[in-house]
Amino acid sequence: MDYRLRLGGFVLMLTVAGCGTQELVADSPAEEMGQEGTEDTQLDEEVEGGTSGDHHDDQPVAIDPYDYFLADKSTAHFEGSGNEFAEFTLKTDYLEANHIATYEDNGGTVMLKVYRLHDDRIELVKQEGEFYDEYTASFEELEALDVMSTYLEFPIEEGQEIGNATVVETGASVETPYQKFTDVFVLESLAAEGSSINRNYFVEGFGEVKREFLANPDDSKDMAITSTLASIELGESTK
Repeated sequence: MDYRLRLGGFVLMLTVAGCGTQELVADSPAEEMGQEGTEDTQLDEEVEGGTSGDHHDDQPVAIDPYDYFLADKSTAHFEGSGNEFAEFTLKTDYLEANHIATYEDNGGTVMLKVYRLHDDRIELVKQEGEFYDEYTASFEELEALDVMSTYLEFPIEEGQEIGNATVVETGASVETPYQKFTDVFVLESLAAEGSSINRNYFVEGFGEVKREFLANPDDSKDMAITSTLASIELGESTK
């Protein structure tokens, strides 16, 4: 009988030991899953927060100078007020070697302007009134044109001086017959008369959308001449 008691106790010990082993084995996958979950969480945090020392938001945004002109072969119509020549059409023609020509027709004359585009600036390299033909020039002829003035310089910042003009406002809103524009910047310069001022309103993706001549900026009732974008007709680009 003593033998049977000892045998029964031995069997009981085996049973308890076996149960304990199953519990340990069952716990292992849970622990591994917990470790994997922690690693996944850490990975997600790295993806969301970025790796240490990697600050992409600090990189300057690339500026495309073509965004400050209308599309190639397009014709824009500007409504005018305050003067019979304030209304005009503006044709845009993309030339070779990063040059753009515009033809401004106000009913009295056609003004040709040729611009040279760089990554950080746009330069006026040719200006000619009474120009009624299509301007053509070879690569060498375009490159040989002398710079007359700086049209725009990037990046645009309030208070920045560009030639004889100053950026007096950024992030402005402007209503035009074409649409309401936001994120507009305003260039202001003294007119030839001295006390009068010119204001030019620019929007990325369009270029100039409005211009003003104020004979007396301190008197809103004094003469003001405005030209405002009203429509854009797209042509078939050959570039």
